[in-house]
Formats: sequence, structure tokens, C-alpha cells
Amino acid sequence: MKTLRVLKWPERAQRAKVLDEINLMARTGSVTDLAECYALYELMGLPYTTRGWRILPEMWCTMLSRGAMQLCFVEDRANLVGSRIISFSAIVFVTDEFCSTARLTLPPYLGVELAQQYLSQKLPVLNRAQVARANAGHGLNVTICFEGWAYDGLSLEQLLAVRAKQSEALHLALSGYRIKEFLADPIGVNALKWFLDAGARIRRDYSNYFRKARFPEPESLRRPRLVGLTRKEALRHPGSNLATLFTYTEPRFHFSRSQRVLLSHAIMGETCEQVAVALSVSLWTVKKRWRAIYDRVADVDGKLLPPLVAYGPRASSRGMERRRPLLNYLRQHFEELRPFERSS
Repeated sequence: MKTLRVLKWPERAQRAKVLDEINLMARTGSVTDLAECYALYELMGLPYTTRGWRILPEMWCTMLSRGAMQLCFVEDRANLVGSRIISFSAIVFVTDEFCSTARLTLPPYLGVELAQQYLSQKLPVLNRAQVARANAGHGLNVTICFEGWAYDGLSLEQLLAVRAKQSEALHLALSGYRIKEFLADPIGVNALKWFLDAGARIRRDYSNYFRKARFPEPESLRRPRLVGLTRKEALRHPGSNLATLFTYTEPRFHFSRSQRVLLSHAIMGETCEQVAVALSVSLWTVKKRWRAIYDRVADVDGKLLPPLVAYGPRASSRGMERRRPLLNYLRQHFEELRPFERSS
């Protein structure tokens, strides 16, 4: 992968001028968004080595391609200057061992630790097949260890709207997975408060680490903490925002991977032509996959789709009529779009 060029972020005063009105949208992301994420993440000023900063884009791209990471964003669609991304989070599927050592012994800044382990070729993350097996088994560990934001110029009311969209983006990225433990390492008192208000519990404040290492404790705006939530804790406090991530229903249709990818694009409003371009396949292939999807759905739940009675010129419009109730169902059942594979 070529090194990603760091984008220049707008000056704070300039950005404040264009934030009189905002139009927010939550969405998930892909490799094409990594350059903007990197530019935003640099503003955090975290203690990476020069090599660590340099390797981050490659590591993120690797984890995305292997199905080990999910990106989610809050965008300001009304912003006409620079990047539209106001905040981003990168969610990583990690091993049981990594969660355990993070809670007990790892130093602060989990992203820095992941970069070091990537450099030593011991990245403690799950690949796509392992995610699928864990999702069909005992569940997955997820951690937010890369995030960034640009809140300059936002009023308190606008900031509240951004926080609401952050929750929505998190649910877009994680709903439908069988989660057993959630970890995050918020930087600063404001980020910490958001996670605690959402239902997380403090696991470590790293006071002992800074004392033993004889490092001065960072100021409150730069102070790292480790927070988390388990399925058991979520069941005891079901009213919190994060607790809802632990609700899970097994998929009914068991779409193939290629079908899930197509549906993930379609659920974001892409047409067949746009899906064909995004997946680098022919329009005929896209339509063939849709027919296979309809057949699978009809076999499991024949009443979800209206019957196909049109042929010739009206067949395509009838296909859109069948697509609409299916996509509406999938927006409420993200488990149908997640990797799922039982161990043989």
C-alpha cells in the first residue's frame, strides 16, 4: 500500500465560521476514508514513535482488509471547507488474551500497543474467518483504540447532536455482532464522561502505571483511561446505550459473503450500477446475486417479499419493489450482514 498523504485540517477559526449550521450523518467507512482518519488522529498527539506513526495507515489497511476492524464516522454534510468528518472511531476485534492483559498490565494508549505488536508481527486481532466463528460461538471482544474528533466552533447544542450521532455510528458498526466484552481507552475527561454516561465502567485509570514508571500524569484533557463493559454487566443494567450493543439474534437467512457485501452496499442506498462499480463486477453479476438473495429469503420467509409477477420491461421495477421490504428488514436485523460460521 502506498503511504497515505496527511490531509491538512482547516484552521480552527475558519472551521468555526462554517459551523453556524450543521447537518450530521452517521455512517460506516472503508479504506478510502483512512487518509482523513489519519489526519484527525494526528491531532490527538499520542506518544507513538516516528516509526509507529508511519506504520499506522498500513496497519489500518491490513486490519480492514482482513475483517479485523470497522470504521464509523459522524460527518457534517453542510461543511464546505476541508474534511466533513467531525469524529471517527476504529473498532477492532481482539483476542481474549489482549483484553485480559489490557485490563491488567498493558500500558496506556492501546493503539500505540497495537502498532508495536504489528511491527513485531504479533498483532492480537481476529481475521475474518475467526470473527465469523466467534460470532457464531461464544462471542467477540471489541475495542475502540483509535478515535479522533474536531469539535472546534461547536455550540453545546451542536455537540449534543454530535454525541447522539456518535452513538448511532457505533450501532451501525457493531449491531448484529455477538459481543461478549467491550473496551475503549478514551483520552481526556470529556471523552471519558461520554463513555461513562453511555454505560461503560472504569477498568483502569493508570495512576499506578504513571507512578511506577515515574512519568508525570497527563493533564485532565490528555489523560488516558480504560473503560469497558461485559455482557453480564450489560444484562444487569439494560437501560444504558452501550448495553444495547449486547442484544443479539442469530441470523435466519445465512447469506453468503458475496451476498452480504452486496446487501451492505444496497442498504446504504447504492443502485445496482453503483454496486457493480464498487465491487468491480458486471451489472449482470449484481442482478444474478439479487436473484439468489430473493430465492434464499423466499425459502426461509416467503411472506417477507411480494411475489414476482412482472416480466419483460416491468421486471426491474418489480425487483425494486421486492428489494424495499428486504432492506427495511435488514436495517432492523444487522446480524444478517455479519460474518457467521459455525465450527465444524
